[in-house]
Amino acid sequence: MIKGKAMSKSTPTAVVTGAASGIGRAIALLAAERGHIVIAVDKDQQGLMSLEPELQTHNAKAFCRTIDVSDADQMTALADEVFDRFGQVNLLFNNAGMVVNKPVLEQSVETWQNVVNVNLMGVVNGLLAFVPRMIQQGSRAHIVNTGSVASFISGAGLGSYTATKMAVRGITETLQQELAEKGADIGVSILCPGPVDTPILAGSGLIADNLENGPIDDAGKTEEPDLMEAISPRRCAEIVFRGIEAGDFAIFTHPSYKPVCQALINATLGL
Repeated sequence: MIKGKAMSKSTPTAVVTGAASGIGRAIALLAAERGHIVIAVDKDQQGLMSLEPELQTHNAKAFCRTIDVSDADQMTALADEVFDRFGQVNLLFNNAGMVVNKPVLEQSVETWQNVVNVNLMGVVNGLLAFVPRMIQQGSRAHIVNTGSVASFISGAGLGSYTATKMAVRGITETLQQELAEKGADIGVSILCPGPVDTPILAGSGLIADNLENGPIDDAGKTEEPDLMEAISPRRCAEIVFRGIEAGDFAIFTHPSYKPVCQALINATLGL
């Protein structure tokens, strides 16, 4: 159960963007297993086609929508549909993302704009479409925006990714403060994944210590992974839900990054 007041007696709903693969898919499936009606969103229609029947084995009301999160009108139309059908959203995962691994000066304006549109404006569009109505719905809710360890530290070749993920951190911190000032019964978290065995990791240029040809089977494990040890999307999803239940603001899949982030921030500030 989400930490805070009890949810309404109706079946809770979860909206997950970037749900066709990777972390988003694992979050959507785990939310369904935990009793949520899941609305899964992605541009990847083929990935959604295989996901929808899996979700519907848990609740026939679950559905998928092929949506570009960078399009505010599409996200607003989705929110209209979800609230018309279910009257509430109890979990909102603004998870869709992309990465380009090139030096800052070698990324074109078009590339920068694409990364900003998905990683930053995708989060903004999700918040604007859903959160005002979540404030009014009268039942407990929680928002998780997917950042990264790059929300705190930079890495060569990941300039556009880092810029947008740092911006997501700023938005998420501000949103948490503003919702608290309103007295809204809505928790807010930023997910900060380290290496997770997903297409994003493959495209990031990062090298994980334990990646092989087959999928990682580590669901249910609770010990802390090493800094560069890739974990499975399923294990990431489990960590996310534990963080929500604990009321954590920053949810790190690899907690060892916390002192690394702090040390780099201190060094940048000359502390």
